[in-house]
Amino acid sequence: MRSDLGKALLLTLLLAGGSVRAADTTVVEAYVKFVSASKPLAGIGIVQDKKVNGLVIPTDMLTEAFYYRGPARMELIEVAATEITAETVPNTGEKSEVVKRPVRGVKAATPTHALTPSGKPPIAWIDLPTKQGQLHLILMVNPGKDNGITAIQDIPGSFPPGSNRYFNLCSFPLTVKLPSGDQRIPAGSSKVARPGSKDNDYYDVQISSRINEAELPAYSGRVFHMESTRKLYMVSPGPGELGRIVIKVIEDRPPPARSLAQKPPAPKGEK
Repeated sequence: MRSDLGKALLLTLLLAGGSVRAADTTVVEAYVKFVSASKPLAGIGIVQDKKVNGLVIPTDMLTEAFYYRGPARMELIEVAATEITAETVPNTGEKSEVVKRPVRGVKAATPTHALTPSGKPPIAWIDLPTKQGQLHLILMVNPGKDNGITAIQDIPGSFPPGSNRYFNLCSFPLTVKLPSGDQRIPAGSSKVARPGSKDNDYYDVQISSRINEAELPAYSGRVFHMESTRKLYMVSPGPGELGRIVIKVIEDRPPPARSLAQKPPAPKGEK
């Protein structure tokens, strides 16, 4: 059953994390948001353009969009804070990358530490497709399980604010009952739906597991709805009898005015 579910996930929403590694010279461009499947993750980062980008990945909400441009194999690594000394930062006459532009009206302190790779193996990785153009993904990180990253496509406009996305990780179908109508979700797939509620109001939701053609009630609750927020419901099999479920709700709020999702200027020499 697990192998069948894996195939379904691959054919519908997930990008293969265990595919053959692409050549290091292949450059992939992607906008990604991260969420941790287990516990908050800190002290990690991604290396791109020979620079370490530190990340903090929460469990209950998506991070801001992160612009990635680098090898097809994206790796999350442990990072360490290294003290900056005259020996580690030679005086070349050029501005150091670790020096940030000061906030207007505030005197900037000279940075004393920089992030560097710890030298340990990656805690998680994924091979991104190289022939699909610019990617938009939600990456769920779960170190220690397979390659440690599950990818969900997040095509612009497919999962707008005010909607919910129900992602069925169970080996059986689900029925989500909303004021807007029932949503049937096959095993290993997902659906996006608006709940049919007014902004800043509550609505009732029920989820049933379909086992041997029978609908078994598995969850019931009341949810507060905001048109400015979208929610990702990760539904996994629960302990005990077949049909029980565990729900993880991940919120995604509107980005700030100055967001990492904005594509940075092209490197020198590129148009």
